[in-house]
Amino acid sequence: MESKKVLSRRKFNLTDEVISEWFEIIDIFITLIDVNLEVHFPRDRKDAKFLACAMAAEADFLMTGDSDFNQAQTLVNTTIISVSFFNRLVDDIGG
Repeated sequence: MESKKVLSRRKFNLTDEVISEWFEIIDIFITLIDVNLEVHFPRDRKDAKFLACAMAAEADFLMTGDSDFNQAQTLVNTTIISVSFFNRLVDDIGG
């Protein structure tokens, strides 16, 4: 799963405990869906699939560390949040 691979990247400098907590949240709250639409996102074409997934799922949130998505907020009803903001939410919930 893309989100788990990304969270495990060294550049985020997350502890194994934090990664484990995020994986648990992901496993509890994520639902897999079929996506049968395409989104035109010229800013970064390879990211269009994530916007299409958010739209198809009518997702409340899309978490990303990719600043290209700042320009995508007007394309979807999904609230796009940064990884750092999500990290603060996890800290608030856990502590």
